Amino acid sequence: MRVRLPSGRRILISPFFPWESRRDVLLKVRTAGAFHPSHVTTRLCLELLEEHLCATRCDTLLDVGCGCGVLALAAASMGVGRAVGVDIDCRAVRLSRENALANGLAANSYWVTGSSAAIRGSFPCVVANLPLEALHGLLGDLVRLLADKGALVLSGFQDVHWYDLHSKLERLNLESVRMLSGDLTFYGIPPSGSFTWMAVMARRGR
Repeated sequence: MRVRLPSGRRILISPFFPWESRRDVLLKVRTAGAFHPSHVTTRLCLELLEEHLCATRCDTLLDVGCGCGVLALAAASMGVGRAVGVDIDCRAVRLSRENALANGLAANSYWVTGSSAAIRGSFPCVVANLPLEALHGLLGDLVRLLADKGALVLSGFQDVHWYDLHSKLERLNLESVRMLSGDLTFYGIPPSGSFTWMAVMARRGR
């Protein structure tokens, strides 16, 4: 399975198949039960990250709820000097380390077991692809970790939830500067009534 970025570069996701070309491959990641990177929210975050990193120099990035590490490792592959991933699940952190080693990115990535409260300092880019309830609960802490004029990339919510999240971002003095959406269809009507997922990039200090 693969995720294709707007630039044409691809991320291969386990299981890997012999016929998949290695040309233009940015990363190869194993999931081992972590949140699967093929989900539309991961793709939207990757699109926002690639767009941002092509336009802006970013020395450090924080991925909150890193899962298999795909977002932090993609950022490191795109030139971020130090990508930090944090997850409350020690299995996810172990998997992220393994994926970093497999992609030759161990020196550019750091992994922490715990919540965002375990992280100190500030980052010019913070990414969080998390369920809506987790986003609402962590948003204040994410802003604490965001540097002045930094970029915050969020996903894991649907279009029907955007108004409430947008209002909260405004109260935290964050401006939404870029939004993407994508559909994920499956049998039956989802509990929210919507098939459309969203990602947003917001900035502070503008």
